[in-house]
Amino acid sequence: MLNEVMTPYAPAACVQAAAPDPAAARAQFARGSALEQQHDLPAAEAAYRAAIRNDPSMAAAHDRLGFVLGQQGRTADALEEFRRAVALDPRSADAQYHLGATLWWTKQAEAARQPLERAVALRPRHADSRYYLGTVLRQTGDLAGAVRELRTAIAIDPALAVAHLQLGAALQAWGDLDGAIAAFERAVALDGSRPDAASSLGLALMQKGDAARAVSTLRDAVARHPDFATARLNLGTALLQAGDVNGAVDTYRVLIDREPAHAEAWYDLGLALKQKDDFGQAEAAFRTALRLDPAMPEAPYSLGAVLWQTERPDEAAAAFRDAIARRPAYPEAHFMLGTILKQRGDPDAALAEFREAARANAEYAEAYTSIGQILASRHDEAGSAAAFARADVINRRKADSQAAAFAMNGGRERLARGDLRGAIDRFREAARLAPEDAQAHYQLALALRRSGAAREARAEYETARRLAPYLEW
Repeated sequence: MLNEVMTPYAPAACVQAAAPDPAAARAQFARGSALEQQHDLPAAEAAYRAAIRNDPSMAAAHDRLGFVLGQQGRTADALEEFRRAVALDPRSADAQYHLGATLWWTKQAEAARQPLERAVALRPRHADSRYYLGTVLRQTGDLAGAVRELRTAIAIDPALAVAHLQLGAALQAWGDLDGAIAAFERAVALDGSRPDAASSLGLALMQKGDAARAVSTLRDAVARHPDFATARLNLGTALLQAGDVNGAVDTYRVLIDREPAHAEAWYDLGLALKQKDDFGQAEAAFRTALRLDPAMPEAPYSLGAVLWQTERPDEAAAAFRDAIARRPAYPEAHFMLGTILKQRGDPDAALAEFREAARANAEYAEAYTSIGQILASRHDEAGSAAAFARADVINRRKADSQAAAFAMNGGRERLARGDLRGAIDRFREAARLAPEDAQAHYQLALALRRSGAAREARAEYETARRLAPYLEW
């Protein structure tokens, strides 16, 4: 991909009046460009260095020298030359772009932002500059800016597959799952050689609950790219979601045969074996994952669950404490440790763990219920009532959310059958049950607009847009 960063451009050589030998500098620069086109990088490097000796202030020569150094794998030297080019000519779009993109490739996203913003300002119609800026913005948490830049890059160059891929990732992080799936699908269609695009599409389909399409997509990715471990790992997860536990186990075992030190594959194998109630092999898989990746907090937690299910509470408690040591804000581990402590007859310690679970996840209804039970046993009527009330609110909200999802599906089905009035009724019910669900308001807005109720449709859209700024009317 570094070659994509350093795609040759027609450089605008800017010769400074104070150059010792401007004619020689121009000649060496032209020679370097020709050698670069012939892919003779060492000779091109020598020509550009000669140009710089004749005119040290020649920004374009520093930029192209950085380019050929980067192509030869000398990234640190390349960055130094790009910085010199930018210092000499801050208005060089090529130098700003090359500096920003190379900083991104060296995992310096924050540092890459400024030169990429300057590159975009200097050359607004350069799709690659906008692509890298959008990618940097996504990685640094500016999802709105990322979506804007990536959509602009795609408008300039609709065939830029990597921009569709990054747009999908940004939309997925922003909550627009349908938009993310569409972007990933386009990336796959444009460049079937990218296993990460198909794998991302499979994950998004899983997140949407479309297990069948996820499995199909990921099977195809594995067939096309058998050495891409992530696709195989995700296929196992999709098979689990689809209810094919044996298929998931087989998939993970194939991956482990290929990569015996793949800790995540061992961990996911343990989860699949646990679903089969094969606790002995699940325990062994979790222990292997923990040995391969001692920092993984999920492995000791899942090991603790197996130990608890096989009636080894002391070992389970130790495993949960191990998980908490790796991730202090681990609500499930705190809750399970609290459950064991409560069973052991240590309500004070149990209460402390349940409170930690609730602190780590304010929507953890079971934690509030357990807090309420312990407080009730102490005759703390006010405290127990408050805890039980909180659990009740969370449970009712979850039930409403599930009912809203059911109503949304019903609305889509009615819309597909041409029953616009029935669809509006179902979408309206979904919006009532889940008033903070942007998609419920958005789908209602679209259906109302089709029915001719423009004013109400606009009001629903404005509500949806407030909740999810990525939505387009």
